[in-house]
Amino acid sequence: MEKIENLQDVWDNGSVAPASLTGDEIDQFKQRTKALRVVARRWLYQGKVHQTPYYVSVLPDQSGLVHYEDGDPRSKRLVVLNGDGTRRVVIGVPRVDANSRPEKGYLALPPSSASFEGIEWGCEGNDGHTDYLFEFDWNTGALLRYARPSRPW
Repeated sequence: MEKIENLQDVWDNGSVAPASLTGDEIDQFKQRTKALRVVARRWLYQGKVHQTPYYVSVLPDQSGLVHYEDGDPRSKRLVVLNGDGTRRVVIGVPRVDANSRPEKGYLALPPSSASFEGIEWGCEGNDGHTDYLFEFDWNTGALLRYARPSRPW
C-alpha cells in the first residue's frame, strides 16, 4: 500500500517547511522567512504532489488524511481524504443514545492526546449531551466505539 510522505506546511509568502516543526522551530522559520501563517498542507503520494488549503492530520496507516469540513472546526463534520486528495468519507457527530443531540455536538480533529479504554487514535468530541473519545473506521466512517472521559474536555 502506498503511503503519504513528506507532509509540508505552505506559508502565506510561498515558503514551505516540514509539518513536523516544533514550536521553537516554527518561530525561527517565521523570523527567517517573514512568513505569517500556514495557508495549505502539501504531501507526496504515489510520486505526485497533492495539496489542500486545510490543516490535515495523516491517518495512522498513512493512506489518507482527515480535516474539518470546509476547514471549519464548527462544521461538526470531519472529511477523510485518500492519499491522492479525493474524498473517501465524511464523518458526522454520532448519535450514541437517546440523549444524543448531534446538531449540538462537535468532533475535534484527531488524534486526541487522550488515550483510554483501548482507543489509541480517536477524536475528542461531544454528542450534544456528553463528552466522549470516539473511534471511527477511517475507511467507512463507521463509529467503532466510544468512551467517556473521567473528566470533561
